[in-house]
Order: sequence, then structure tokens, then C-alpha cells
Amino acid sequence: MTNFTNSMQAQDVTKPNNPVITDSKLNEKEVEDNSQIIKTFVEYCNENKLQEAYNILTNDCKEQLYSTIDIFKQNYINQIFKTKKSYKLELWAESNNYYTYRITYIAGNVLQTGGYDTENNYIDYITIVKNDNEFKLNLNQFIKKENINKKNENDYINITINNRLIYLNYETYNITIENKTNNTILLNDKKALRSMYLLDRNDVQYISMINEIPASMLTITPKSNTTINLKFNKIYNADVRITSMKINDIYLNKEEYDLNPNNENLEKINITINL
Repeated sequence: MTNFTNSMQAQDVTKPNNPVITDSKLNEKEVEDNSQIIKTFVEYCNENKLQEAYNILTNDCKEQLYSTIDIFKQNYINQIFKTKKSYKLELWAESNNYYTYRITYIAGNVLQTGGYDTENNYIDYITIVKNDNEFKLNLNQFIKKENINKKNENDYINITINNRLIYLNYETYNITIENKTNNTILLNDKKALRSMYLLDRNDVQYISMINEIPASMLTITPKSNTTINLKFNKIYNADVRITSMKINDIYLNKEEYDLNPNNENLEKINITINL
């Protein structure tokens, strides 16, 4: 769960490199609708109308970040709305029916402070999700969830990418690995982090954060399957399309690996899952 900390304060926040959109294709009504849903949300938060504010969140946002209204209160409302806030909006990215705004929550009146007040300001990235003229919000840098259901398999292993969670500064892929053999498979030994990465249509690589996963979760026993979440170092850009996931150096016999992990002749395979 992602909480607000001091690093989220306006003067300390690490900003992505992609610029704020200056050539938006939004028409006047879309701009007005987007502004209105965020205005309504902030008003609810300022007035401590927790249920009304919580109801505006998408189901995905609730599932990933705020599974209960109490968690929402503790990890969002109490972190930002200790006092009433005004705000400043900048459109950051747009893709289909997803509109991501950089919102600066401002202590005091924005007309008086100019929007760049002191340490009491917070920055978040809020994504508006439009579905059949209904507007919902994703908060706390969570952009969206996408179902994928793509797989690849060989004689040894079957890997299915179920879905991905897209955040401002990273993506997390939920994958299921089936071991089709009678040996224990080691998905990754963490020695070469670049052995597992995403690839976009320009052949740019986005490296996995495999070091965050316990080694035990990378071990798949014979004739079994396991599901893990793989995190990748990718800043959100609506114009970048991921084309595949590459998983290299999968050891087909962990028992042999444990006996001599430096043996270059150990049997390994690579696999690519096209997206």
C-alpha cells in the first residue's frame, strides 16, 4: 500500500520527465467535465464527506489502495486534508478515456499563494476514468489496471500475464508460472537483474525490480504453478506501447543450481511473452 510521506510534499516531489500536455485534444465540454469531477471530489474531502468522496473512486483504486473507507481516511484524507485545501490542476497525460492530472493541493487560497506555497502543499497525480459518461477517480499516482491474459509456453514452462497495474513511476505485472517438469525450476537467481525486462516498440528496455521479490517465490516446484507480481522500472507515458516481456536465464533444475550456482553449463531457457 502506498502512503503519503514527506517526500510527497510539493517542494520535494520527484517529477517525471515528460512535460505537461500543451496540445491537448480535449474539447471545451471535456475540460469542463474533468474539472468538475475533481472539484466535487476536493469539496467532499474538505467537508469531510468521506463516503461521498470514497464513492468517486474506481473499484480498482479501492482494491489496490483503499480497500475500506477507514484506510482511505487514514492514508489520504488525514495526510492531505488536515486543513482545507484549494488546488491547482495541470493535465499530464491523456489516453482514450483516461486523463491524468497533476494536482497541487494548496494550503490557503490559491489566489493569495499563487499555488506555490510552502511545505504544507502536496502533489498527487489523479486519473479520471470515463466510462459511459460516468466519471471515477484513481488517486495516489495509480493510473489504471489493464487485463492482459497473454501467455507463452514450451515443454518446460507455461507463463501467463494476467494483468498489469500502471502507476506514475512503475508498472506491476501479475503473472502465473506453471512448471510442467519433474524438476524444481528457478525463475531467476537475482544475479543479473537485466535478465528480466519489458520491451517497447522502439526496443527500449524497462528492467524488473526482481530484487524486491523473496527468493522463495521464484522457486516453482515440480508439476505446480505459482502467481507473483513483477515490478518494472517504467515511468508512465501514454504514448509508449509495451510489446513484450522477456524472461531470460530460467534454471530448469534448481537442485543442480544449488550444488554449483557458478556452473556455466547448467541448463537454462529464455521465454518471451508478446503483449
